[in-house]
Amino acid sequence: MALASIFGTNLFRYEPGGVIDFYDQYAAVRESFAQASAWTGLDVEALVRQNGDYDDEVRRRAVSIGLAAAQLGIQDVLAEKGLRPHMAGGMSLGGMVSSCVAGACERQELMGLLIRGELRPPQEEPAAGETVRAEGIASAYLGADDDPEEVCAAHEGVFVACDFGWDAERRLRIVMLSGYRDALEKLSADSSGMITVTEGADVAEHCPLRASAQAVTRDYIATMPFTDPVLPLCSALEQRTLTGAGEVRDMFTDNVVAPISVVHLVREMEHHGARLGLVVGPSPILSALHYPFPVVFVDTPEAVPKAVAAVFEHGVPLRR
Repeated sequence: MALASIFGTNLFRYEPGGVIDFYDQYAAVRESFAQASAWTGLDVEALVRQNGDYDDEVRRRAVSIGLAAAQLGIQDVLAEKGLRPHMAGGMSLGGMVSSCVAGACERQELMGLLIRGELRPPQEEPAAGETVRAEGIASAYLGADDDPEEVCAAHEGVFVACDFGWDAERRLRIVMLSGYRDALEKLSADSSGMITVTEGADVAEHCPLRASAQAVTRDYIATMPFTDPVLPLCSALEQRTLTGAGEVRDMFTDNVVAPISVVHLVREMEHHGARLGLVVGPSPILSALHYPFPVVFVDTPEAVPKAVAAVFEHGVPLRR
């Protein structure tokens, strides 16, 4: 009987209301944001409220840094209540945050990576007569008989970026697609409303089109000091547990281009005996999914006593 901490992704815009309430009520959250601000040079107020007057690139960094600070601060609040996880894992940014919780990466090192903003390398000017194909992402709601890989295979430049698994009622399979925007739009037009291209998203996350971005970050990640996790660190890139510092480093590097999967993550947690999951911080989409064990979404201060009650309801022992 084990407790799992699950951390969501920065791929979807979150409303900061719950984070603001946590910031107002808990010193641990205020300290997390103060540290993030000191390490990155970004203003605390802008990180908490996501209202900074930044250009698009710095705004992307601020979203990631603010979400990571919120997740780590809320995890600290849970630890103060005695809810220390037996295992950790997350999606995209959440996978990197979970490495801090599992003791494999220092928070300052993570913030240093996020403020670099090198997931978007400089774009070369196109040659005369050439055009640069815009990138994007799309949400797909598929039926039981639909194979996401087959859906993508028929359209050049479209990839499965994230498999969220089934919705809470197990009627639809939710998938994020990534690739060239024109190809995604064509696929959407042919899908009878089951696939929707996301407005305002111009980066093909978690797919081979990010290879140049991976090259930009690889050398920096190679200099980061990682250690072996002290807790089981469950991967969303494949169904496995990361046990060595080198494996965590590889996860940070591969995270740029590799597809992610909630299914891989929660199945591995189930393998480790998870009987209750705490989804820590804002979690768009994750709150709409089916899980193989009970979960509590700790995205507002009101959810903290619910998490404590759930631990006792499900007989999960506390870790000292």
